[in-house]
Amino acid sequence: MRPGFVGVRWIRNRTLEPEVNMAERRLNFLERFAGEKQLNSVDFMKIWSHYDMDGSGYLERKELDKFLVDLLCHRFGQNPSAEFVEEFRTTVLEKIDRNKDGKVELGEFAHLLPIEDNFMKKFPTRKSLSRKQFNDIFLHYDPDGNGFIEGKELLALIRDIMSRTQQTVTLQDVEDYRFAVLRVFDKNTDGRLSRRELGLLLSIDE
Repeated sequence: MRPGFVGVRWIRNRTLEPEVNMAERRLNFLERFAGEKQLNSVDFMKIWSHYDMDGSGYLERKELDKFLVDLLCHRFGQNPSAEFVEEFRTTVLEKIDRNKDGKVELGEFAHLLPIEDNFMKKFPTRKSLSRKQFNDIFLHYDPDGNGFIEGKELLALIRDIMSRTQQTVTLQDVEDYRFAVLRVFDKNTDGRLSRRELGLLLSIDE
């Protein structure tokens, strides 16, 4: 993975100070996505949820540092020094922390990773979907093919739906929308959307 975030040129102008050699380097969560040039929105939400360990909707200092260490280690094959991480964190926050609260929100985090274009922007917002369009959406957000949109898949779908019309979408926005969607469309209250239930949410042209 080649993260397309704002600090890439800054990183290239520095030399990392390895704390361990390659043989001792620990695997990190980002290794799972090593073959992806662009992340789909489901994988993006998996990464976000992994590092937002307390589910607060923000990456605070320890969580952000863990992500940055994994990112740098994955990119360069060696662990960065604590001094380098601190300097890198400062630069990243200067670039993406719009409200200057020292934390990274969901929308700000999107600037740190190479994410695909919003898949939902391919489809009309004010008219019915064709059956093929609906099938394309379902397959995109059900990458494991189990026949349900659930967990991080549902969060990714909702984030993309909201991002079509909203410039800034927070995790709280996504969670509130998810709660409302499940309350109305999750007919069997299993916390996920079947193909039929998603069809109720997205208007389909029969």
